[in-house]
Amino acid sequence: MPAKRKTLNIGITIGDPAGIGPEVALKALREIHDPALRFVLIGRKKVLETLYGDILPDHVTASGIILPDPMPDLPVLCDVNCAYPVPEPGQASALTGAESKLYIDTALELWKAGNISAIVTGPVHKGFIEKSGVPFTGHTEYMADYIGEKFPFMMMFSPKYRVLLATTHVPLESAVRLVTKERLLQVISAGFKSIKAIDGGNVRLAVAGLDPHCGDDGAIGTFDMRITKKAVEEARAQGIPVDGPFSADTLFMPEKWAAYNLVIVHYHDQGLIPFKILAFDEGVNVTMGLSLIRTSVDHGTALDIAGKGIAKYSSMVEAIHLAASLAAV
Repeated sequence: MPAKRKTLNIGITIGDPAGIGPEVALKALREIHDPALRFVLIGRKKVLETLYGDILPDHVTASGIILPDPMPDLPVLCDVNCAYPVPEPGQASALTGAESKLYIDTALELWKAGNISAIVTGPVHKGFIEKSGVPFTGHTEYMADYIGEKFPFMMMFSPKYRVLLATTHVPLESAVRLVTKERLLQVISAGFKSIKAIDGGNVRLAVAGLDPHCGDDGAIGTFDMRITKKAVEEARAQGIPVDGPFSADTLFMPEKWAAYNLVIVHYHDQGLIPFKILAFDEGVNVTMGLSLIRTSVDHGTALDIAGKGIAKYSSMVEAIHLAASLAAV
């Protein structure tokens, strides 16, 4: 008989309670059924019952930090209780920002205690978390700092298109300073290990150039000759199958991009603009380089449609599936 799969606890935060995070999380949980997975929904029961009682599954029951539910394929709710008023959908504020950070902190404490194997995060509003008095440039950096690890990477993943960022949520003028040959080599190596674990078998990576046309042999700039090309050459010498640098204005043509398991870029918008054009509904944000497994939807809080019942939830479904796959490795 085949060995019984170990039950994995997957934590799912609902994001900003005024955004579409609660809706997409609940819709995803109604669709996914896997007896080897237990989903731990992390949010405030009063918010879910007040705003989304019509789609809150009857079998999602409140639970403490210890998860006693005898039916591991049924979701449980880790009720993050707080005294904030229940917000109106679409009306995010410093209070909803503070509440969404409480959900993240709770998820991280559950993970540190060994109660969950991976975290899937709903969308938060960075500006309102900042206004609540906490520096917050994004989940990636916040979670790395919370668990005391220094080098997180951000990958956007879909079945067909994947892009890994050498820098994350930093000003563009800082990105050039931060991308050293050593940093780029580190990103290529981490990307190779992660994508091989996801895809298995033979994989191939590509690296975009920073400058237009990779600097045109020095006519525009020398960065890609001095930094990007050298990093690619050293990665190849280590046995990593990677090509580049390629001019970003042609690398992201769908046919060329799909020929690679992963494309590595220098800065946030260089990769996320083409990714969101081609894979927005099914895209997943993956944090790499940490001991923590974390995936997320690739969209924001969508305050303009919050509470209307029309939010697409395919990205949350893909994020949950990918988190479970990575946790099972």
